[in-house]
Amino acid sequence: MSRPLALITGAGGGLGRALALELEKAGYGLVLTDISEGALEKTAGALKSAPELITADLCAAAGLQALCARLEAAPGIELLINNAGIGLPGSVAALESTLLDKHLDINLRAPMHLSQAAARAMLKGGKGQIFSIASLAGLFPLKDSAAYSASKFGLRGFMAALHLELAPHGIKVGALYPNAIDTPMLQAEMAHPEGSPLNFAGNAKPLSPEETARHVMKALKNGKLETWLPVSDGIMAGLVMTWPPLLAPVFRYLEKQGLKKQKAYLASLGIARH
Repeated sequence: MSRPLALITGAGGGLGRALALELEKAGYGLVLTDISEGALEKTAGALKSAPELITADLCAAAGLQALCARLEAAPGIELLINNAGIGLPGSVAALESTLLDKHLDINLRAPMHLSQAAARAMLKGGKGQIFSIASLAGLFPLKDSAAYSASKFGLRGFMAALHLELAPHGIKVGALYPNAIDTPMLQAEMAHPEGSPLNFAGNAKPLSPEETARHVMKALKNGKLETWLPVSDGIMAGLVMTWPPLLAPVFRYLEKQGLKKQKAYLASLGIARH
């Protein structure tokens, strides 16, 4: 009996690699994609069975088209995980316009196009699951990360609407909204002068990629539309956003709360902010 196939974007390291390992243990065959061929090969080397590897740039039309074509080809993909992401801090006024576009290309446009291709194939097959790695920044905006927040807010809306379209056909749609995940992307963000201390607000520590991957597996099993990590942060974000006058004072409080933990995190990595 053939194994179900899962396609993971951003599978070259961090959470993507951890997801590949978890899904292999769960019995999936894997189609892995990343912009880095070398990183993909490292992930493949950590697996027991050989995955299908596709090197693709999600910002390039050719790369996106190749992945969409694979999603609609045989053998069919039963699970799509939109994991690839980018988060580069910077105020709206200072951020280069190319970086504004890059956030939208990788964090929003690519998941939209890939999910569309997956949905077409899954509707024909009568089953499947589409899952995205979003962010709590899609529930609560981050100062000096407006492009990132916009892309994640947009992704949340897209996934919710897609759920309404596909649920009647037995196709599951969901997303994970985590706080900080301890990956090279977080380390680069924190080393930036405008990296947000909100990653360290509250009592929660940054999750490891392995912990996060286990949360994804639980979310895939229960089929919920949204999973917030931690749940308390998701509830707080929802409450604050229902009454906008709360946004600025709550943000200042959380920013102050997270600053000390941010400094300690950077010190533990030997990273100096520029």
